[in-house]
Amino acid sequence: MKNRRLIVEAFGGPEVVRVVTDASAPPPGVGEVRIRVEASSLVFTDMLIRRDLYPVMELKLPLTLGYDLIGRVDAVGEGVTAFSPGDRVADLTQIGANADYACRPAEGLVAVPDGLDAVQAEPLILSYLTAYQSLLRFGKAARGDTVLIYGASGGVGLAALDLCRAMGINAVGVASAKREALIRGYGARFVAYDNANAARQLDQIAREIGGFAAILDPARGERLGIVLARLKPGGRFVAAGFSAALRRAKGQFTGLAGLIGKIGFGLQFLTIKIKAARSRKTGRVAFYDISETRQKNPNWFREDLTALFGMLSESAIHPLVEGVFKIDEAAEAHRRIEAGDVQGRLVMDLSDK
Repeated sequence: MKNRRLIVEAFGGPEVVRVVTDASAPPPGVGEVRIRVEASSLVFTDMLIRRDLYPVMELKLPLTLGYDLIGRVDAVGEGVTAFSPGDRVADLTQIGANADYACRPAEGLVAVPDGLDAVQAEPLILSYLTAYQSLLRFGKAARGDTVLIYGASGGVGLAALDLCRAMGINAVGVASAKREALIRGYGARFVAYDNANAARQLDQIAREIGGFAAILDPARGERLGIVLARLKPGGRFVAAGFSAALRRAKGQFTGLAGLIGKIGFGLQFLTIKIKAARSRKTGRVAFYDISETRQKNPNWFREDLTALFGMLSESAIHPLVEGVFKIDEAAEAHRRIEAGDVQGRLVMDLSDK
């Protein structure tokens, strides 16, 4: 059986992605299963990896793209007893998921209910799990709290709004003015970051409610000191990425401008990490990285993703999938992501349908 894969052999723009077809699927190793992939990621993080801008991975070429997957076990390697062919599973791979077949360690897999649509369930692995753990595990948000969500129209931001709506948490979403109807559709209060009065509006809301219980920032659009001043006593700030800073620098990833951009990005990343380390006891400032969190707390990954699958099964949450692409359409998906022209999520469909 042949195996199509979406690969990059040189770092760069959407033009570097291409599909290769292997003559056969890879065999599972000891402790591994081979998965026939049904759906996998098309996310901004894939773009960072494609451009070698992802700060927590050392990348080597050539590589197969794809940050996560849902599929069915196709074969099991020696020593695997927890899964059998036909079992439906999910995994966070970081690379390698944009393929018909992927071999993964069995110990890290999470069971997926048979009744879930793979395309609808795929956003739960990265976008929703990031939002869920940032809000609950790190932000300690609870029913009745009010939280502030920057980058609210992105994949993680919309997931956070959807989760807040489902769990009775009040949300204030910050996004561009053209996304107002989208944000308000989740029952959230809205502030346009491209409004000259945005900072004053956020300060006013913070004063009205006595400060936000948690602030989720996957965007890094304002100075940290300004953002922290909007927390209530005991409130928590969670940085879950720097997508906005990188989006603002699109088209400047090469040459001197690209080098300066990478240095600036690295300084922001380092500042948050230092402040998070200094406030480890209080948890006031935290940097959330999904892979690091999984390594330190593997049970959280399984428990929380299972909880999300349950919420989707009960129609408590509704992932917004704006586009579904086949593997040979991936370059167009990458162009849309890089242009910032996506509301919600794009998903790669690798099923036989």
